[in-house]
Amino acid sequence: MAEQKCPACGAPLRFDPASGKLVCDYCGTTTEVKPEGQKPMKKPGAASGKPGAGPAQGGQAAGQSDTGAGAPQGSQSSPGQGQSAGNTDNNIDSSTDSIEGFDFANITDSVTVPDAGNLPVYNCVSCGAEVIAPAEQVALTCPYCGNNIVLTDKVSGKLRPDGVIPFRIQAKDLPDAVNHFYKDKKLLPRRFFSESTMGRVTGVYVPFWVFNGRVSGTFEFDAQTTSSARRGDYIITKTDYYHLVREAAMDFENLPVDASTRIEDRLMDSLEPFDSRETKPFDMRYLAGFTADRFDQKKEDISARAKHRMQTSTVSAVTAQAGAGYGSVTPAGSSLHAQLDAKYILFPVYMFDISHAGKNYHFAVNGQTGKVVGDLPTDSGVSFLYFFKRFALVSGGLLAYSVGKYLLGM
Repeated sequence: MAEQKCPACGAPLRFDPASGKLVCDYCGTTTEVKPEGQKPMKKPGAASGKPGAGPAQGGQAAGQSDTGAGAPQGSQSSPGQGQSAGNTDNNIDSSTDSIEGFDFANITDSVTVPDAGNLPVYNCVSCGAEVIAPAEQVALTCPYCGNNIVLTDKVSGKLRPDGVIPFRIQAKDLPDAVNHFYKDKKLLPRRFFSESTMGRVTGVYVPFWVFNGRVSGTFEFDAQTTSSARRGDYIITKTDYYHLVREAAMDFENLPVDASTRIEDRLMDSLEPFDSRETKPFDMRYLAGFTADRFDQKKEDISARAKHRMQTSTVSAVTAQAGAGYGSVTPAGSSLHAQLDAKYILFPVYMFDISHAGKNYHFAVNGQTGKVVGDLPTDSGVSFLYFFKRFALVSGGLLAYSVGKYLLGM
């Protein structure tokens, strides 16, 4: 267990998103946080002399042709192994800048899936109170003395993250961000603004697997072109059919997949993008004052989600490019191969509920960019009026168009 103490008065320190420093709320002492240098993570295939990943966040076509895959070169900074878990100096140590991808292949079920029926108990170093922590939780605040605690046994060894994206958005700015999110939502209940209540905000470092990868393979399509020509009193339509075969590759960098079963995947997917350029080598000081979880999903489940997203994007991109010059193109099969490397990164997320009319609606905010996502209620009466007006507008336009054509034809 590690604590972040003020060097002046001994009170708990917290990481302040606005200043990027460790702050003592009791005496006002601030301490600089100095991130380490970073080195790029090895790309899939790079060690064997195969093409590396292209410089795109999310995905970028590496090449497409009838005969083979292209091979652009690129590099991307990535977070990695930092200091030892027992480091208690208030300045983040920069004794090493070696950053490697997480040892994804050696994760075992014993460290991936927590035993929910055997919650560990920790003793707060400051007040001696017993604190029960869920198996997935990495950082917490002592409910008795308010001390910020990092459970070092859960972020060391095989469980140590490669990096962390620190919070930039402050909790006090969330009401304005949520109001801006409401602004263009026309179907909300009329009194939602005045009658809704924002619940307790929790700043959480959510565990993510961040993937670099390459998807390559052979793609087959059925395509056709159609042309028409008038011959006398007849219009002759000609349709030509083609079978297309394409070989292509697509590179992906920094594709995030959340690794916690306690948080809804759809909310986390909607919070993207995160700016990976702000990833820092992992240090426990960034967790001070926030809650943090560790991953609790098996690597097979996580890698399957990543591969699915990459393969879907690749097929869509190749289909769009293969369709150039043809009237229609239909996928007719593909043979794909994916190479993946993973990094274990903690992402900043604020989570809270908003209560309205007896129901709770879950919200999440990207702690780096301020993007808000969440569930919203709809007013059935407002919805009916909104769609009725749009229907009337479209119907009126069609009627005017029809009348105009009729009058012009007279």
